[in-house]
Amino acid sequence: MKLNLLPCMLLALNCLAQGPTQPPFSVPPRPPGPKLPGMSLGALETYWIAPYVRVSTIFGRKTVTWFAKDGNIQRQTEARGVQPGFIDATNRENGGETVWGVNEDWKITLPQRAGEPGYTTSTPDSRVFVEEFHPEHGLIALNIYLHGKLTTTVGPFPQYKADQVQLSDDGSASLTIWKDETRTTAQIIGLDANGVVRFRVDCDDLVINKGVAPDGSGVLLSSSSGLNEFTFMWYTGQGKLHSFEITPNPYLVGWIPGTHSSLFATSVGDRSPHYQLIDWDKSERQWEIPAPGTGQMLAVGVTPELLLFEEAELYKPGSWRGADWVFRSDGKAWVRTFYAVSVQDGRLVARWQSQDPRRLMDGDRDRFLWMNGRLFYITDNEFTELNLDDIASQRNGWTTGSAPDGR
Repeated sequence: MKLNLLPCMLLALNCLAQGPTQPPFSVPPRPPGPKLPGMSLGALETYWIAPYVRVSTIFGRKTVTWFAKDGNIQRQTEARGVQPGFIDATNRENGGETVWGVNEDWKITLPQRAGEPGYTTSTPDSRVFVEEFHPEHGLIALNIYLHGKLTTTVGPFPQYKADQVQLSDDGSASLTIWKDETRTTAQIIGLDANGVVRFRVDCDDLVINKGVAPDGSGVLLSSSSGLNEFTFMWYTGQGKLHSFEITPNPYLVGWIPGTHSSLFATSVGDRSPHYQLIDWDKSERQWEIPAPGTGQMLAVGVTPELLLFEEAELYKPGSWRGADWVFRSDGKAWVRTFYAVSVQDGRLVARWQSQDPRRLMDGDRDRFLWMNGRLFYITDNEFTELNLDDIASQRNGWTTGSAPDGR
């Protein structure tokens, strides 16, 4: 029997071209093992979820604690679930579910309802809480709470497929419904930041609600049919005004406060994302930039004039630590690096980098939080208040240094 050696020769040449560090066959990574020998009898996890609000889990019990600025405990509750803006407490009052505000001192007891459970959500600052419920099978309605008080009920409407309410950080909301009981025409509803219906218009069928603009002034929809899935449709009280394609694999990061401009991230595989600012009044791209740094993106903060990107970038040790100083776990250390980018033109304005190398943990919860006109940055172990004037004035570690690629 004659063997064809050509495929084998090509495989060998390919392996040689790749080099010895890239074997032709990948080996599955080893699953994580125990951190200590023996049987674990007590593990503690604790982290900041918000300024002065800590979550602790021990023996399977999750406890949320609110602190005063002097460190004294103000209140405490056990929780079944923890969201950025509200806590699903374990206790039930009058047979209903009890939720607590994270960043505001309110407690709401939701009535016990028959039938399928509803979706609940809130703004990160806890100002607006929304309870989605189903008064009858096939109907949907929204209870809107402001500062923990029920202010309005929207609906009920014929429920559109499995669509859920979309809530923006400023409290604006949108919901896709059927126009009437015939269930032949879909509609989109926009609510302002106080839960008042701002518009209700017919929309395309087979759509997905992607997000609502500040103060409920417009809504983005995309196709759910698998065709034109990256084309976004812009709806206001005048109906559908524009369509615009964003590729590849777009993700809505957030809205520029007080505008109809939104920031999108796009990416391919595990490559660093690119960012696009889209003006929906004109249905055009204002600018597009690659990620400002070279590391893994951890959080993005949106302000009226600046976009703040936080990345974990590879630590390059200097002579003061020794050229070979690294963490023993994976041979790599990382530092937090912040980039301030102009909303107007996507230009890099300033950069700030930590001097403290650390391990990069998969469970890190870094995030920005706007609350009462103040901008906070929160990690598991620390929270800070950011002063945007420091960026403009190049104070407290902010510099005009360019990104690693020289931009």
